[in-house]
Amino acid sequence: MNTKHFHPAVRWTSLLAGITCLMMSVSCKETSPASDTSSLKGLQERPPAPSSEVVAALKAQAFGSKLVGLTNYLVRGNYVQADLPKAPRYYFLNFSGST
Repeated sequence: MNTKHFHPAVRWTSLLAGITCLMMSVSCKETSPASDTSSLKGLQERPPAPSSEVVAALKAQAFGSKLVGLTNYLVRGNYVQADLPKAPRYYFLNFSGST
């Protein structure tokens, strides 16, 4: 019989994994009726053009400078090209592609 005890880090990792699995299984339960897709809200009009200060701030950023002229918005089911109306401090990048 093994009398060695688990290392505290292993115990915490196991506990965290167990709690995560429990939360995921609870959150997968559907608690509300199916949503109506006709009530989805999104952009109804093209976003306003950015001011010259916003464009200058974007061009001064390492990541923002690569977005000027390359961003798209989903407006009424169609993608339209439009620059960011604000110069954010942080970015969340969602990249997808197919061949």
